[in-house]
Amino acid sequence: MLTLRNVFRFFLVFFPLLLFSQVGKVLIKTDTAVVVANGEMRSLMVQISNGTATAKNLKLSIKAPEGVRLLNPGTTVNSEAGENLFIPVKIFIEKKLPAGNSPVSLWLQDAAGKIVASCETVLKVEARRQLRIFSDEPQILIYRVGDSLNISTQVSNGGNRTEEAEIYASFPQGIGNELILRKKVILAPFSSQKVEFSRIIDREMLRMEVFTVNVAVTDASKEFFGNTMVTVQNALGNRRYVDPTQNPFYRGIENNYISWSSNNPFDQISASHMLNLHSTVNIGNTKAIVNTNGTFWPTLDTKMMFQNTWLKLEHNEFSMHLGNINDNNMEITLNGRGSQLTFTPSPETGTAISAGVVEKSFNLFEPVRVNNFPRGYSAFARANYVLNGYQSLDGEAIWDTDIFQRSFILKTGYTYSNKKDKSFDVDLGYGYARSVSHSDVAEPSLSAGLNYRQNWKNYSFTSSNSYSSGYYPGIRRGSTVLEQRLFRSFDKFTLYGAYGLNHYNPKNIDPLYQFSSFSERHRIELGSSFRYSRKMDISLLSQTSTENSEVFLGEVFARTAIKFESATAGITLNYATDDQKNRFTLSHSQGISYYRGITEPSHIYNLQAGWHHRNLLISGNYQKGNFLLYEGNRNGKISDGNERLSAVASYRSVLLNNKLNLNFNTMANLDRQSGKSLALSSNADYRIFRTTRIFGSFSYSYYSSGAHGNKNIFYQAGISQDLPTIGDEPVKYKNGTIRMFTFFDHNNNGTYEPGTDEPANGVKVKINNILFISGDDGYIKYRKLPFGKYVIKSNENEWYSEIQEVDLQQKEEFITLPLVKTGVLKGKITYEKTGKFQYEVQEHLAGIPVLFRSTTGKTFTFYSNALGEYSAYLPLGRYQVSLESQAFQKNVYTESSFNDVIVEASTTKSLEDFLLKVREKKVEIKRFGTAE
Repeated sequence: MLTLRNVFRFFLVFFPLLLFSQVGKVLIKTDTAVVVANGEMRSLMVQISNGTATAKNLKLSIKAPEGVRLLNPGTTVNSEAGENLFIPVKIFIEKKLPAGNSPVSLWLQDAAGKIVASCETVLKVEARRQLRIFSDEPQILIYRVGDSLNISTQVSNGGNRTEEAEIYASFPQGIGNELILRKKVILAPFSSQKVEFSRIIDREMLRMEVFTVNVAVTDASKEFFGNTMVTVQNALGNRRYVDPTQNPFYRGIENNYISWSSNNPFDQISASHMLNLHSTVNIGNTKAIVNTNGTFWPTLDTKMMFQNTWLKLEHNEFSMHLGNINDNNMEITLNGRGSQLTFTPSPETGTAISAGVVEKSFNLFEPVRVNNFPRGYSAFARANYVLNGYQSLDGEAIWDTDIFQRSFILKTGYTYSNKKDKSFDVDLGYGYARSVSHSDVAEPSLSAGLNYRQNWKNYSFTSSNSYSSGYYPGIRRGSTVLEQRLFRSFDKFTLYGAYGLNHYNPKNIDPLYQFSSFSERHRIELGSSFRYSRKMDISLLSQTSTENSEVFLGEVFARTAIKFESATAGITLNYATDDQKNRFTLSHSQGISYYRGITEPSHIYNLQAGWHHRNLLISGNYQKGNFLLYEGNRNGKISDGNERLSAVASYRSVLLNNKLNLNFNTMANLDRQSGKSLALSSNADYRIFRTTRIFGSFSYSYYSSGAHGNKNIFYQAGISQDLPTIGDEPVKYKNGTIRMFTFFDHNNNGTYEPGTDEPANGVKVKINNILFISGDDGYIKYRKLPFGKYVIKSNENEWYSEIQEVDLQQKEEFITLPLVKTGVLKGKITYEKTGKFQYEVQEHLAGIPVLFRSTTGKTFTFYSNALGEYSAYLPLGRYQVSLESQAFQKNVYTESSFNDVIVEASTTKSLEDFLLKVREKKVEIKRFGTAE
């Protein structure tokens, strides 16, 4: 009891003292922490409390780190006794303030300069990342073998945090290959650094007409931030035209190579060897392409087989394909050996006509049986005609034979696209099939299709529809497909609904080989997707479907019609870390399914998970129950006990400066009904030289089901050699050559006179902005140029030539380009000092035209820079110099001009300044006095 009394007495004395001490102080308070961003203006609300009994004259002082600009750094405050004041302090967060916590100190001083109160706040600057890269020289010329090609770039960090950047430069190397150089730099916030890459110019690089070097920048976590392209062209005077609309990279027009590989070479049964070849030869306007895929089995009766082996000849608008033909873009699949002729009258529009014949033999060099084609043959013709930029027509005619039927197909189609928000295509086909074994059995058939796409505002609608009757001899025989999908985009999410019908019921025209493959599926979907956060996307899907099909059930495998119904709902989560090093996918769906009249409704579910870390991918899948009709049909029995677990992993590694590529894959599957399986595979290739690589692969697979099982091992090793393309690539447009002779015209008469004039070697000339450098003999040659008009001008300062226009309409156009010596005239433009009666104008000096008129009447125009300075390289002679007054501001004029200015060879002459004057205002002066 005594202790409690003492405690009570202590608090009774302490609290009044505490309250008195607070009342007698001056206090300053503000937010303890403020979240800010670079380039932002913020207000700090500062509370000043005068708890004393007298008025105070206080000074508020603030200390902020570099990068924080105080708009009212010092403020005098007059505070009455007991008064609370709230003072806003304006601060501006400059771009150079780094991310993180930056303290700001505030204090109050009395009239004597003594600090009476203080506080601190922390500015929490949000991290902002902005790596950029740009080239110092976007276009570079290379001259000779042994020189150095230097690619100079500037990498800047416009963010507010230190970045470790890795820069990649991709140079062409060999045919179809590249060499990647890397450099790492540390960049402080708001800083930049010069990064250079160099390579020695070799013959192969110099032979390239033009190529680009791609330089990209990533951060420490390999996140891509941007790239810049540097165009490199040779400085040869004999060059070929390169279409500027095409990719400026040069990686070889054709990936030509020859390779040899051996598969299981030590196996007594499956050993084989493969030869692959692809080569291109250009002679004039003719292009020949050879492709060979040959396989040799030393232990089998069929020693050699050549597939995908062909020769293609192209000459102007015509092309011919001889050998194996494989085409999946027609109403039937063409696969065999034969020939095809194509006529392309207008390559720019896509109009083309082709026709050909194919015997259904997979081995090119199998003996030809003229009177008997055991697998049948096909003859075909097709055409595509472009009406304009929005519409086109197409058509096909096919005659086809096989062991069951003889048939033909006629098909036509129309396509429209406004290249914005609407497109559709419609096709109609007629077919006729006759049985081989019963010539009196024949059936006509029909096919039709319509695809439509329309976008408007926040909606998008797509429709894919096709129909083919049961006896239609094309690949869509007996198929009906209706797919409708409608999207609606909102601010935060996307919603869509879809309906699908797939009906399949093909029929065989041959009465001896009747079969039934009937199946039908109706599907209705409703889904949505949205971004939950900056790192996570979520997709939702609900689906109901009904399937009908005929399957074989029971011990005698009797044909039975069954119906399968299901309804499911699912969700998919996609998550990526800030550095993009890790990406995770989790997908879960569940619902109910059953076979009507066979099984009871049962709960089904599926779970998939995936992790992608740089070059490593791991995924797994677990399923219980049947989501589709076929999953429950095992060995003539229908079951709802389907359950399986599978996992897949893959890893890819690139080593030794992209010379060595390694790939590893594994897959495991455990199925409750069918058994278990395991597969392992790996492959590697190493580029031992610029155009030579060796490669190898290994795979192992194992399968087990009850007492049955097997395993298989496959291994391969080979070598590949890149081959060059022989000759210049032919073109399909009307083209010619501009041949130009450049010379130094010492006597200024425009005609080449041996002994007085001399060939202009090493001078720069532009043809339509393409730069050339003349050879030792003064000649420049530009080949394969499309017919049209071209502008030719000198790109030299010390030598001048008249701009020439050439209309190329023949195989060769020869011109001469005389170059005359120049001199330099320099000068400056200034403004006269203005008075109070003159108009107010800003002193703009940049871009003012300076005119030089020669005694022959020709006018040369040069422009001033931001300081008003100009330099003019002019042919020798006398000039009148003036300014273009129409480029002046309003109320600005000049009285300056210079007559009879002489330009002399290899001399620089400075002219007097041009003086720009400003007009005076009209001021009306009123006088006041006493009237008489």
